[in-house]
Amino acid sequence: MEPLDSRAFYDRVAGVYDQRYAYPPALGLRQALWLAQTFAPGTVLDLGCGTGRILGPLAQAGFSPVGLDCSRAMLHRAHRKTAARLVLADARQGLPFSGNSLDLVISLHATLIHFTGPQELENLLAEVRRVLAPGGALVVELPHPATYPPEPVPGAWREYQTGMRCRSVGPGLEEMSLVEEGGLCTLIRVLRVADIKRLFSGWRRVEMHPGFRGGKFRPDRGEVMVVAAWV
Repeated sequence: MEPLDSRAFYDRVAGVYDQRYAYPPALGLRQALWLAQTFAPGTVLDLGCGTGRILGPLAQAGFSPVGLDCSRAMLHRAHRKTAARLVLADARQGLPFSGNSLDLVISLHATLIHFTGPQELENLLAEVRRVLAPGGALVVELPHPATYPPEPVPGAWREYQTGMRCRSVGPGLEEMSLVEEGGLCTLIRVLRVADIKRLFSGWRRVEMHPGFRGGKFRPDRGEVMVVAAWV
């Protein structure tokens, strides 16, 4: 099966996403609490909001949330959960917001791994900086690179998580397949610590965290890496 672009991929899995692939609601509450303890209340964009799992907790935490996603099917389900403003747009084509209009941008549950084309991530980060108000910040949650399984045979499928397989298809690129969806697959980008340092080199302040529970980030082990960067 040929890999789908991220829009088509999530349109296909939207109907089962919350049951099979979404984080539990308790994590959304923990993430919103962490954000409220770290940043002042303001307008926050959830970039890649999917079915809207964290928009409600963000509002409860005092933020004014806006959700953006490229999948119409995912946003259709988000409308059932939240009264927040929802925007259908492909962030690879730019962010449909005026300059200096947002206080915080978040991109959780590994949204940025779907920016696989040349300069797509660099262009997105430039757009985020454009729409953030002075002193604003971006928070990104990504898989820790240590979570990707070893590759004893180049290009061979490996089990990534239960029900998910991956295989290397180029430098920094993996093909991710969902076993329960008949092998439905898409391309993802593996982001390592060196990539994060390069991508955020021009930001005023950058922090790396091992998740939303506190503790010290370790480059050699962990489940996720959370990047907080200020303009």
